[in-house]
Amino acid sequence: MLLLSIGACYISPAKYWFFQFFGLFFQIIFILNIFVLIFWTLKKSKIAYIHFVVLIAGILYTGRFFQFSGNKAEGETIKIISYNTHSFENINNGNHAYTEIADFLLAENADIICLQEYIMTDRTLKTNASWQKISEIYKYTSENHSGEKIFSKFPLANNEKPKNRGQYMTFANININNKTLRIYSCHLQSTNFNPDNTQKKLLKTDSYKRELKRIVVNLRNAFVKRAKQADFIAQSLSKSPYPAIICGDFNDTPMSYTYQKIRGNKKDTFIEAGSGIPNTYKKLMSFLRIDYIFTDRDIDVAEYRVAKEINCSDHYPIVVKLKIE
Repeated sequence: MLLLSIGACYISPAKYWFFQFFGLFFQIIFILNIFVLIFWTLKKSKIAYIHFVVLIAGILYTGRFFQFSGNKAEGETIKIISYNTHSFENINNGNHAYTEIADFLLAENADIICLQEYIMTDRTLKTNASWQKISEIYKYTSENHSGEKIFSKFPLANNEKPKNRGQYMTFANININNKTLRIYSCHLQSTNFNPDNTQKKLLKTDSYKRELKRIVVNLRNAFVKRAKQADFIAQSLSKSPYPAIICGDFNDTPMSYTYQKIRGNKKDTFIEAGSGIPNTYKKLMSFLRIDYIFTDRDIDVAEYRVAKEINCSDHYPIVVKLKIE
């Protein structure tokens, strides 16, 4: 099972989707293998060697989930935020959270903001005082029609739009200190199920089988769609003439084809400068990290944190500081 969860990173769900289910539970499977290793070691069985070898392979991936403290670059930095706003709906009371989210962004005073599920009417944008301030500060923007948006204090440089952005990403070429970078804001396919309703149905004897089947079908379809989206983003990255920074809600764990394909040889900012066990998604398992910021290899990461002080969306914002020569 541990080997299958590692395979989830490299085998496209479009071909063999069931690998992704094992990737979802990598941490649990890894811990179970430790207990099994201890058991067979106490029994003085040669089977322990098998678990030891497989665990060595698994250790190479544990840094995606846990870090003591990453190396932090010093010097002048820029701050970037990536945040799925949940269409500005406050999950705690059902009200709109336009002002709360805008005030958080203003307080952070980042240089670049990448938002997902940015669903806002022009009227709200013009009448909300906090968003008016954001419009004044962040004069350069790029967006698509499905809710992915980039705000920048830096001017856009030679900005070009992809021929097919789909419904899940936008990018902008941004001039930072005489250096052009390509910034992506992405929101990949969701699994589309409500955790609270799902839990209730699973506890009922007359509906749990039907609900289990629905969950499996939804997950399978989402795995396949995200794989195709990840392939497209990776292709776009390979054609970029500029160093890239990729931000977004991937709706997938670090042990997934989506994560591996988009990250490629880029840096995961959590691995570089994070600490602890980060969770960027509030519902379901409290240790899920499905929001990411990746950078090119020549960009140093000075700081990484998950901003849990704002509690409106079902996601937490990621805040990073990058050193760009």
